[in-house]
Amino acid sequence: MSVSKVLGRALLATIFVKSGVDYLQNPDPIVRAARGAEIPQPELAVKANSGIMAAAGVLLALGVAPRVTSTVLAASLVPTTVIGHPFWDKKGTERQHQQTQFLKNLALFGALLVAGSD
Repeated sequence: MSVSKVLGRALLATIFVKSGVDYLQNPDPIVRAARGAEIPQPELAVKANSGIMAAAGVLLALGVAPRVTSTVLAASLVPTTVIGHPFWDKKGTERQHQQTQFLKNLALFGALLVAGSD
């Protein structure tokens, strides 16, 4: 495997590991968003999604089952993106900020598709 693939997967994984650990340590803001989106058992959902992000991120960084871990991370991005960055409900600079975060997550989704296609 090329150095660029190894490095690329490791760099891609960093945001998932960091976010997953951060949300496990401080789930309250994400739990509030999940409650607002009427997610059943928001505390459990946030902890599960955060744990999945951290664990799958570590596995992707290590190159363990990259197809599976990329797919798992891509799937975890769907609720995270839709619930966490609803730019369509915002106005002004908050709308711009949320739209940027939404588009960033779409870019991550695309990168995960590429990372998992090898």
